[in-house]
Amino acid sequence: MKSEIIKYIESQKSLHLYKNLQNAFIDVLSHLTQEQFEKIRNYLIIMAFHQGTVGQVMHFDARKSKFAVMQLYIPNNMPKDVMGWVVAHELGHVMQERNWKESDGINLEDDATKFAEKIGYPKTKKISDWLVAEKA
Repeated sequence: MKSEIIKYIESQKSLHLYKNLQNAFIDVLSHLTQEQFEKIRNYLIIMAFHQGTVGQVMHFDARKSKFAVMQLYIPNNMPKDVMGWVVAHELGHVMQERNWKESDGINLEDDATKFAEKIGYPKTKKISDWLVAEKA
């Protein structure tokens, strides 16, 4: 499955400048089942933005079915463990196959965090502290 994962990551054009993010995706995706990976490969387009980017346009081939776009803003100082957790957490949202509704409260966030933990990416205190500091 590793070669399929690498091919998928190479197909995501917005990742071409971000070797650390490519590696994080490869690592996280290798923790998925084949069925989960197939869902990601067939359903997800990744948009990565680096620090200081105010806009970006990407062109995609037409698709015949529903798809999701994952938008990631990557600060220059994001640690590797935080990046891995963020990727795993956001893939948890992809698996939910729908957008947030007000009636969800924090349930979708909790579910995405549980998904990340299930595939080997728990939200540690270090990760939580970094995310809080980044928002400040």
